[in-house]
Amino acid sequence: MPFISTKTTEALTARQKDQLSASLEQIAKRCLGKGESWVMTGYEDGCSLHFRGSSEGCAYVEVKLFGTPAPSACDAMTGEVCQLFAKELGLSPDRIYVAYYPTDQWGWNGGNF
Repeated sequence: MPFISTKTTEALTARQKDQLSASLEQIAKRCLGKGESWVMTGYEDGCSLHFRGSSEGCAYVEVKLFGTPAPSACDAMTGEVCQLFAKELGLSPDRIYVAYYPTDQWGWNGGNF
């Protein structure tokens, strides 16, 4: 049950969002062991983001999840997320931040896990 939230300078089509979501679900499964039926994604596209003094294409990705993943899992996921955004959106990996927010309190369906 990660929630993967993306802010990017790029304008995304509905098709791109669907493709990114499907890929992010698979990445979360491979890297974090989280089943794709539990992954939620969200997008804020066309954002005014500035990085290293430039508004050139960039992205900020937050991965909020139940539990604390191993550092190696986060490292693997960061690599795959950067590759995905480079391939699909043409963003340079050195213009992408990926932040992880683990928690032991996560609610669903009227209760907490």
